[in-house]
Amino acid sequence: MSLKQIGLALLALVMLVPAVQAADMKIAVIDSEMAVLESDASKRYSKESEKKFAPRIKLIQSLQEELQKMEADLERNAPTLSQTQVEAKQLEMRRKYEDLQMQDRQLRMDKNQADQQELSQLRPKLEKAIEEVSKEQKYDMVIERGAVRYVKPDYDITRQVIERLNKMK
Repeated sequence: MSLKQIGLALLALVMLVPAVQAADMKIAVIDSEMAVLESDASKRYSKESEKKFAPRIKLIQSLQEELQKMEADLERNAPTLSQTQVEAKQLEMRRKYEDLQMQDRQLRMDKNQADQQELSQLRPKLEKAIEEVSKEQKYDMVIERGAVRYVKPDYDITRQVIERLNKMK
């Protein structure tokens, strides 16, 4: 969202204030990101994800350590090696570094894809939890927490939504 769009949105909100007061609307805020991250489902996923990707993370760390040892070894032994030997070691290090980069890039892509898949499964539950809490507490409007600068804690329904999310299967 550009600054201009944010400015227009804030202007629209400011213009709505008198109308909201006149209509006696009940408004709440929600921090959707916090609700998702602090839900039991998200915490479970995080632990499962850690286990799932741990072997690949260890592989990347061992590649990094191996590369560091190779660099230190070359630096230490370079004066006693021939030009051909130095070039061969540099080529081996370059290949190891490229492998490291490829492994890291693939891990990040796979992790991101898994995260997005989990988020896509949680999103409908989040929307349903927000809707249920809003209806129970008779809120006319729910605004994302990031869209307002200040709100009384009484009007923040994030904790109730987290509790509702945790009760859902």
